[in-house]
Amino acid sequence: MRRIRYYSALVLFSSVSTFSTHAEVTVLEKKQFNNTLLDPLSLEVGGSIRPEFIWNNGPEPGYDKNGHDGGTRFRFTADYALAPHTSVVGYYEWGVDIAHVLGMSSHYDHDAPDDFQRQLYGGIKDDRYGTLTYGHQYGAYYDAVGVKSDVWDNDGHASANWIGVGGDYDGGERPKNTLKYTNTFGDLTLYADYLMPVDEKWMGDDMRYRRNHGGGIGFDYQLEKDLTVSAAWNQTKATIKNSAGEQKGYHQQYSGAALTWQPDNWYLVGTATWYKHYVPTKRTATVDRYFAGDGYGLESFAGYTFHIDKPLLQSVQPYLGADTLRLKGEENYHANHVYLGMYTQIAYGFSFYLERTLASTSDNEADTTWLSVYYDF
Repeated sequence: MRRIRYYSALVLFSSVSTFSTHAEVTVLEKKQFNNTLLDPLSLEVGGSIRPEFIWNNGPEPGYDKNGHDGGTRFRFTADYALAPHTSVVGYYEWGVDIAHVLGMSSHYDHDAPDDFQRQLYGGIKDDRYGTLTYGHQYGAYYDAVGVKSDVWDNDGHASANWIGVGGDYDGGERPKNTLKYTNTFGDLTLYADYLMPVDEKWMGDDMRYRRNHGGGIGFDYQLEKDLTVSAAWNQTKATIKNSAGEQKGYHQQYSGAALTWQPDNWYLVGTATWYKHYVPTKRTATVDRYFAGDGYGLESFAGYTFHIDKPLLQSVQPYLGADTLRLKGEENYHANHVYLGMYTQIAYGFSFYLERTLASTSDNEADTTWLSVYYDF
């Protein structure tokens, strides 16, 4: 019965898609009501519904192969014009585990929440002076480096995004309680963020992580029309403690660079990131030794898009990705992955990834096959 309910939900999403498009849906346009108070306001909504299946060569949770939610999210954007060049902006992104919400017990992780905040921020945007925002949002490292290789399905194993204690906390992806500034000067785009203190995060094994403060800076520089070089640096001061009152401060650092080349229908990228006291140890964790010392991560991707442009088939992109993570010193840990996949855009907002992950790691990670269906609106 639970399987019937799950696939019925997929059929429902399919029927809704017939009336939707790829773009955000404009709920309210500026100057729509001929009202001084409402005319400067525009509102948009959008989202991505993502059923997913994972087949593992080794032990796996049942919901992986049964089908589960692979990261459904809904987006809400507001823009209120103060002047021709200046607006107040706001953004909220809500993550939802649809299988969990519908109570399909064999299709979700029972220890995970059924919904959560992915982003929530607001600020000032000016065409001349840049954008200043505060809240839960992507950080400088992700904007400059991480996003460049966040392009295949089972990614993020060597960049800073989620290999630390969590991208919401350590600054690797979407840090909470963050002030960020972005501006573009010709071919140069600058990113800077300041990470304010956040509540403690429980790490398991009686350990807790607290970010005290941090910050980072990054840039994109467009060397040619299709060639961009990017780099970022970040440092975070954090504390690890346990219930016995033991605690230790850590000075976490990471810096990375990316080179992105997009000739014709190709997307080619390589990234490199160096870490210090950022990746949790692969050995037994203690307060005095919670993080690995030095390490580095490399990621690369090559994909070519064939534009079909037919009513029921828009494009096909076969691709090859690879990454490696090395933790040095006493850790002596390595993880290598190769990804063979295909991304297909169908029609009416539907697309899917079919991808095989080949793993070679110190902890004997199993090979996996991923199928992720996206409905974007």
